[in-house]
Amino acid sequence: MLLRRATAADAVGIGQLFYDTITEINAAYYSPEQVGAWRGGWQNLAGWQATIQAQHFLVAEADGALAGFASLAPDGYLDFLFVSARHQRQGVARLLLHALLAEATRLELTLVYTDASRTAQPFFAHYGFQVEREQHPVVRGVALLNYRMVRPVAAPKPDTAF
Repeated sequence: MLLRRATAADAVGIGQLFYDTITEINAAYYSPEQVGAWRGGWQNLAGWQATIQAQHFLVAEADGALAGFASLAPDGYLDFLFVSARHQRQGVARLLLHALLAEATRLELTLVYTDASRTAQPFFAHYGFQVEREQHPVVRGVALLNYRMVRPVAAPKPDTAF
């Protein structure tokens, strides 16, 4: 598994993985109308490229294929964490999350927060995120369900070597 910073050239693949994951994985938890609204902006290359530029945006590759992506905004907002249907339950999300938490520590953030889908809420809970509140954002005129989840960033352990 290769983990690297995303580039503008990754935008097409990121958009496609976003679309595919919502369609193939998240559809188990959301209605067809909700899935359609959520995945609606997947072809917005300028939007993906702007997010790649503005955030700590990582991609995971397996055998030359895009396996997942994740991003962290400078304020500690974990904006994206998506894994392709072919790479579910292979540690991709864990690898991406740990890399973003390491970045949060490097940035000396005290808290990381996210808006987790029904699909992702158990994953985040497993890694120490707590539900702060249930939310019903309206996307393209359709109400979705997600959870604002927060997690303190663990302080780095002091160097005890003398």
